[in-house]
Amino acid sequence: MRKQSVNLRLTATAAMALGGLMAADLAIAQQSALEEVVVTARKREENLQDVGAAVIALGTQELSLRADKDLQDFANAAPNVIIDDLQQGPGSPAAISIRGIGTTDVEKNFDPTAGVVVDGVFIGVNSGAMVKALDLQSVEILRGPQGTLFGRNSIAGVINITRQRPGSELGGELRAGYGNYNDMQLEGYINIPAGDQLSFKLAGALSNRDGYFHNLTLGKDSGEQDFSSISPSILWRPTENLEFYYRYDRNEQDQDSNTVQNMAQDDQMFCFYYSQCAQSVTTPQSGDRYDVLQNEPGKDAFFNSDMHVFNARWDVAPGYRLEYLFGNFETDEAVTQDWDGTALTLYHTDRPATYAQHSHELRLTHVTDSPLSYTLGAYYWKSNYRIDLLSYIGFFDYFFGLPPGTVGVVPISQTVAQHTESYAGFFEGDYQFSDAWTLTLGGRYTKDKKDSGLIDAGMPQLATEGSLANPFEKEWSEFTPKASLRYRVSPDLMVFGLYSKGFRAGGFSGRPGTYEAASIAYDPETVDNFEVGMKSEWMDHRLRLNASAYMMKYKDKQEEQSVPTSTGTGQQTIVFNASTAEIKGLEVDLLMLPATGWTLAFTLGLLDSNYTDFTELDSTTPDPTDVVDISYLKLRRAPEITATITPSYEWPALGGQMSVQASWHYIDELELTFYNSRQGHNPSQDIVDASINYQRNNTLISLWGLNLTDEDSWSQAYDVGTSRTFPGYWTYGTTRPPMTYGLRLTQKF
Repeated sequence: MRKQSVNLRLTATAAMALGGLMAADLAIAQQSALEEVVVTARKREENLQDVGAAVIALGTQELSLRADKDLQDFANAAPNVIIDDLQQGPGSPAAISIRGIGTTDVEKNFDPTAGVVVDGVFIGVNSGAMVKALDLQSVEILRGPQGTLFGRNSIAGVINITRQRPGSELGGELRAGYGNYNDMQLEGYINIPAGDQLSFKLAGALSNRDGYFHNLTLGKDSGEQDFSSISPSILWRPTENLEFYYRYDRNEQDQDSNTVQNMAQDDQMFCFYYSQCAQSVTTPQSGDRYDVLQNEPGKDAFFNSDMHVFNARWDVAPGYRLEYLFGNFETDEAVTQDWDGTALTLYHTDRPATYAQHSHELRLTHVTDSPLSYTLGAYYWKSNYRIDLLSYIGFFDYFFGLPPGTVGVVPISQTVAQHTESYAGFFEGDYQFSDAWTLTLGGRYTKDKKDSGLIDAGMPQLATEGSLANPFEKEWSEFTPKASLRYRVSPDLMVFGLYSKGFRAGGFSGRPGTYEAASIAYDPETVDNFEVGMKSEWMDHRLRLNASAYMMKYKDKQEEQSVPTSTGTGQQTIVFNASTAEIKGLEVDLLMLPATGWTLAFTLGLLDSNYTDFTELDSTTPDPTDVVDISYLKLRRAPEITATITPSYEWPALGGQMSVQASWHYIDELELTFYNSRQGHNPSQDIVDASINYQRNNTLISLWGLNLTDEDSWSQAYDVGTSRTFPGYWTYGTTRPPMTYGLRLTQKF
């Protein structure tokens, strides 16, 4: 009944919003039309309404009025998008799910399913993907597989972020803010032109805030963060047809250790054996989701990153552009993490890790008034990752049937080093064979090579194969085609049909506890996406209504799971190609100017996701061929409904302009754990953000608030050492940030 009432409420809300908008009084004084939105979703500039795909775009003006701090805050901009901070160590690892496709693990061997692209450079890991909302020019969210132009690990979609480039005039911007939890921010940039051809820019940011959590064990607040960033860039245009751009980003983040909650239930070992129990299926052991019990003191985590971007553009001839893009992204991090969420030392880790990637992309784009336009190119990628993991395990007495506390804390070390090399060639072209019809065909061929080496005293077999000097290796190749047909019904209405394929790379498990788990690679997963949609404008270009309906076939789906073992740390995280699934949905994006000064944005996402073939071995029988059907499980982070309504109003006041904006973001109930455990279930969420802004000339004052409903839902939950017949050692959860608010002053000069 609850689900039915929610569906009715959302349907009624959507109907009233759409109906009311379409019936708006056209006698109201006409306002200027909606501005044309230019996107680079296909690696060339084009009108959003001409793109036959589901894309949402936020421009500079809209971004200036939002209170976004990082990538997580963009989740309300598009339907069927979930973005959570995993709160599992430094770097704010991101869990991004688009149309029900996502991944949630912190390790860098788990390739992302949604590509985060910054200035054209793909960030290849979840750590570092939670990009800060600094110096932004635009943000585009592309939903559905982007296997042609973006390639591997964009199977769910792409979040395409563009930073502001150096300007041609002397000037800049300074922004200072203060909020609750002693949240202090200072950021800005200055443009310095050196003649007509050369421009320099220096951007930077500093921020500090107290923690959202109170540690009952240590009697102090927890979760403090310090962040700093410096970003010099240069733009050189020696001729009209030639441009060179370089940017360097150095980010440093220091923070307290992670703040997980112990959610162990009566049937989990931490509860029945050590009496470390959650107070209920929704209330952690501490009694409150913002109270924690960790016994690791101090500020002992850091995450430093360096990013280099070099872009060269040469307009070879009218309509022909040759472009080269180099990207380099490196991280260095360390953290002592208390995973058990109790005052005991049951499962702690030291996790120093390094990561480095670099990529080269060369592409030729042809766009003229002729019927044929295209983009073709070549791509090379290489990455290296190493973690020297040291785990402190305090529950070994359980394995030997000894009284709790008989065996002391046992340190267990494991080093994992993995390398990836990837080559790709791609093409995507449009052919307009009449004024109304346009055919798009494209494809990308990718070849991946990965290796994985370990040092683990519990696996003597590694001495001959699988060591750092002689790693396990495997290669894969994949072709991802795309075909679409667009029909221009009228200048303001376009309909399209689309087929696209995406894939997520194969690899090796990064936290193995057995030789078999370390040596056996998992294969790529693929998604075939079938989509129809429309792009339209109405009411003299004062209403923009775009919609898409899709059906996706998910094959060889990778499932990462923590399972119990009798060796090592007592558990291992493995990845296996376990299932197939089918995902269907509908998405609506609406933007309207209903009256003078008013803007109304509305998005609605409906999602129906189901496993179609999901079995596992039946551990209760000796027959190795016996399997159990578990296709009744729900996909993680796949809510049936997401919706956002964002009204804003602007009016002249006090010699300037006042504006107010509010956003209601609804996320239906969803699951966070592999086996859909009760404590890893999120009920529906209602999240309200708002801002009040006053601008006069070059000065902008903003009063903002995020999560004003103080929603305390889980941002992550994880069952540790779980199988279908054993509920595991414990479950931990991490909590979304509470209500935050503050005042911000922006001054341009």
